[in-house]
Amino acid sequence: MYPFTTPAQVPLPGMEADATPYLSTEVERYEPPSASTIAEDSGGVVRPAYVTVSCPARELSRGDLVVDPVLGELRVVYVADFGYDEVRHEPLCQVHWVSDDGMGTLARMLLTTAMVNVRLPAREDVQAIRHGLALAARHRREIDPYTARLIAAHLQRGPGSALYAFAVSCAVTDRLYDELNELRPANSADLARWIHALANHCLNRTDHRQEVQPAPRRCGPAQASAR
Repeated sequence: MYPFTTPAQVPLPGMEADATPYLSTEVERYEPPSASTIAEDSGGVVRPAYVTVSCPARELSRGDLVVDPVLGELRVVYVADFGYDEVRHEPLCQVHWVSDDGMGTLARMLLTTAMVNVRLPAREDVQAIRHGLALAARHRREIDPYTARLIAAHLQRGPGSALYAFAVSCAVTDRLYDELNELRPANSADLARWIHALANHCLNRTDHRQEVQPAPRRCGPAQASAR
């Protein structure tokens, strides 16, 4: 379900109302600690904006980024059915996820109806990335550096991840490709396009230190909320 589908009655900002149903009732602005640090560490070039939506655990799939109140941001790598809770009389699932450095895998047992928060890109960033992808397709070239860094800012799972490093400094490492492989979605064409475009950009970039200028009409979350 990650990252671009919500119910028809509550479409995710930037999505059409008839998008594939995603069991959620609320879309809320969300500023993780990594949002401000990305802006600071990139010298203000990349200012990602996020929202969170609530969904039942049974709707989680590989690639979703869950915001846990204790553990922070975690990337889902596997979800499995895990029997039945005889006390609550509800089915269970076991969710496996990785933390920001990708070095450890955690697992948690949840009721399939338990609600969890999933981090998604805000409307303005979805539109900016779609615009960058459309321009690249129109001119038959790779996506521009700013679009690549904005994609990485939304795929990163914290300051310890290689995608975070790319978002703030354009650093390309083997770990970055490993993280993209971990994200391979089962049923999200949008996410697949983002991953493919970013991977191609990194593979074909000749100057890893290429300077990136801020995109026009961009603003930080604080400015956006003040409007």
